[in-house]
Amino acid sequence: MPGDRMNPCPYCGAPMSSSRRKQCGGLDCKRAFNAERMRAYQRRYKARHGYYQTRLYDRGKKRQYAITCKRCGREAVVTTKAARYCSHACWYQAKHAAHAQVVLAGKLHQRMPRPQAVTVLKPLRRRWFGARCPMCSTCFVTDNPRDQNCSPRCGRRASKDKRRALERNAFVAPVNRTEVYERDRWTCQLCHEPVARAEVVPHPQAPTIDHVIPLAKGGTHEPANVQCAHFMCNSIKRDRGHQAEGIKQAA
Repeated sequence: MPGDRMNPCPYCGAPMSSSRRKQCGGLDCKRAFNAERMRAYQRRYKARHGYYQTRLYDRGKKRQYAITCKRCGREAVVTTKAARYCSHACWYQAKHAAHAQVVLAGKLHQRMPRPQAVTVLKPLRRRWFGARCPMCSTCFVTDNPRDQNCSPRCGRRASKDKRRALERNAFVAPVNRTEVYERDRWTCQLCHEPVARAEVVPHPQAPTIDHVIPLAKGGTHEPANVQCAHFMCNSIKRDRGHQAEGIKQAA
């Protein structure tokens, strides 16, 4: 850095670019600097622990204890005070024998007759109910009398119709799509053409529920204000009211 005093390298005497550097950066100078730093670390380590870190053989040997093996009965010298076996083989054999005794005791215990209280549970009788889905006209069987739809998909469709009406503070009454379609003889009330009964949205000829007075214009969600319509005709009509001629020409 500018303004710093140029100090010579302590290893080769070359000028260094900064006064904070410990060596000039040469390969031999780096090796000498790292070696000196490691020797200083080893001296500090020996002063604290009594031996050099790199000379592990200078450590004191572990304390040894004389025991009598509980498995084979011979004398042995170990380095753990709580040891009871002379080797791993004796420890494994003792463990295997103890496990065999536990298994044998369990089998003898199972042979002994023991009175047991027997609890007889009565089988639950489930009641089944038959119903017809108002959304897709499918007959289904359920054990819950509150189920009105045959599947979660139909349930979400019915909830969506009610939610759209409630968002506009409109009057909501139960609307059975199948009854509305049969009332209108499966004929689109916008273009007066028959709908495709087997098709579902987004097919253009699929039957849908159309509000005669749109919800955006203050209409209600009840059987008197709904009619059968093609999905395409219902999409073209939107919330413009009943325009049969324009819908027929556009379709």
